[in-house]
Amino acid sequence: MSSQALWYMTRGFGLVALVLLTVTTVLGLAQVARYTRPGTPRFIIAAIHKNASLLAVVAIAIHVTTAVLDTYAPVHLIDVFIPLASKYRPVWTGLGALAFDLMLAVVVTSLLRNRIGHRAWRAVHLAAYASWPVAVLHGLGTGSDSKLGWVLFVYVVCTIAVVGALWWRLAQSWSPLRPGVRGTAIAASVAVPLAMAAWAANGPTKAGWARRAGTPPSLLAGTASASAAPTTGGVNAAAERLSVPFEAGFEGSQAESGPGGGGLITVTITGTFTDNTAGVFELVLTGQPAEGGGVELTGSELTVGTAGDPSQYRGQVSELEGDTVVASVSSSSGSSATVVIEVRQAGEGAVAGRIRLQ
Repeated sequence: MSSQALWYMTRGFGLVALVLLTVTTVLGLAQVARYTRPGTPRFIIAAIHKNASLLAVVAIAIHVTTAVLDTYAPVHLIDVFIPLASKYRPVWTGLGALAFDLMLAVVVTSLLRNRIGHRAWRAVHLAAYASWPVAVLHGLGTGSDSKLGWVLFVYVVCTIAVVGALWWRLAQSWSPLRPGVRGTAIAASVAVPLAMAAWAANGPTKAGWARRAGTPPSLLAGTASASAAPTTGGVNAAAERLSVPFEAGFEGSQAESGPGGGGLITVTITGTFTDNTAGVFELVLTGQPAEGGGVELTGSELTVGTAGDPSQYRGQVSELEGDTVVASVSSSSGSSATVVIEVRQAGEGAVAGRIRLQ
């Protein structure tokens, strides 16, 4: 299986695992509160909870297996189980290992429930609720799609579902709770999501997070193999054609023309990759001028490649959100990729930022 396919599977099953873990957490809270619906036996909810948990474990297993098999990021088998052992974004990969360990503890103790007793099993099971926020931090911190709008929407929906279920659970047992316990639970259910949102807004969704998250320099410059390749005139020979996945910084210019027919303007952004990589791109955006600046997009074209083949990949913008551009591109050989460009103004007519092919 190609590294690109493994890369997509790792990211995709990571999100699937988060959704299933959210379903498991919500149903677990409903079970603890002995929730029932008229005409629906309680064991139905228990069965759905159990099956969702098993599916979550399967999704996590595929997620970590493809991450280990993928040769792009240096994630090894030991990194899956031991937090902070990985050289690839160690803190955030370590949180994933911690969430995985908690899920494994639940599975093992559930299989041994009759041997270890209900009290020990329940203690481990309750501790496993911590795997949900840990998994969210892992996904945001180490995920390659944390800047995409629809991915952030998934995180928001999952958070609302868990917090809503927790508040409902607290309401069911409001009277028996001591005031201190009640206040702490409510404060935590508000403070933790707000803190995570503030961190995400100033961390994973900002430019330069890949470097700050602990991505090895060899990956920031392209691929490890490209870094070891012989050079010609200061340019990596292996970079004469871009390989996916890929990430680099860029510097370039921005120009605006128009309005032309129908009042349309055209914004052209050209960039040259830094990090010793001979890559270039050209992004053309066409549309109506937007209030406060920018363009209400009606057409677009993006070419990405190297100096020798500047149109290796060609496609159109699929999402334009603030300073982040997401485009779907394909090569002449038929391979497809997603391009994420983070643009910031670097002076009059000048831009800089990062570009990622995945």
